[in-house]
Amino acid sequence: MPNIRIIDSITDPGSASHPNEDSAGGNASCAFVIDGATGLGGTSIVGLHGSDAAWLARFAQSTFEELVRSGRKVAEVVRELNQRAANVVHEAAHALPIEAWNLPIASFQMVHVEGDRLVTHGLGDCRLFLVDADGKVVETSAIKAAYANERDGARRAIAQSGGFATHQALADEPVVRDELRRRRAAYNQPGGSVWTLGIEPAAADHLASEQLDVALPARGLLCSDGFAALADQYGRYGVSDLVRAAASTGLAPLLQELRHIERVDDPDGQQFPRFKISDDATAVLFEIVA
Repeated sequence: MPNIRIIDSITDPGSASHPNEDSAGGNASCAFVIDGATGLGGTSIVGLHGSDAAWLARFAQSTFEELVRSGRKVAEVVRELNQRAANVVHEAAHALPIEAWNLPIASFQMVHVEGDRLVTHGLGDCRLFLVDADGKVVETSAIKAAYANERDGARRAIAQSGGFATHQALADEPVVRDELRRRRAAYNQPGGSVWTLGIEPAAADHLASEQLDVALPARGLLCSDGFAALADQYGRYGVSDLVRAAASTGLAPLLQELRHIERVDDPDGQQFPRFKISDDATAVLFEIVA
């Protein structure tokens, strides 16, 4: 049976004025990263420092660490997690109507030992980068083209809003915010293409799962999209180079490099279009051995 060992982890808020809406964790059979989606200007329902996304990220972390064990299907865990979250949200809302775009949601990506198999599961746009003993590279996400779509949307939003000189987060611009609300309201809906952690147990039926046929030992990174930007958006590393750099120097220097790109090299988002100067960034470096 394969064994997962977490070597290093790091998480950092994108702004000192906002709570970190990422989380990460693991146990004897899994490792995972969670990325809560920043609210779009609505009233906080549950709130953690005013952020439902931060609450959900931590709620999901503790629930995964409690429930994900060898022998239990991850889809069942996601269903129970979302039902638990729904109970909390509806109780906190006191039966008041909640706009669909204002519901707490989060992405996640997980590596899980299932008997003698290694499987990755996810919802949303978190990332897995993996290099096995033979040098084979695996990279995946529940939404395959998420980073490219994000970049294209950010480019349009910068043109619409006037960029970071006018708005520290492009979602603060009314027209951009309305479009983002429209898109988010379509999440977790029957017939929709985007499903997440949140309050819809049916998201478990849309879990993206892939068996990892890799030679052991293998090393990998689970990343929120804010950290994966080093490879996906900024092009500083290929997948194998990023994993090797993390294993060689640790995650802290990579985070420093990420923030230097965003705050020194490209603070206006013209070279690398994005919705915020800096997003929350989280990564877990892990090893899988036989």
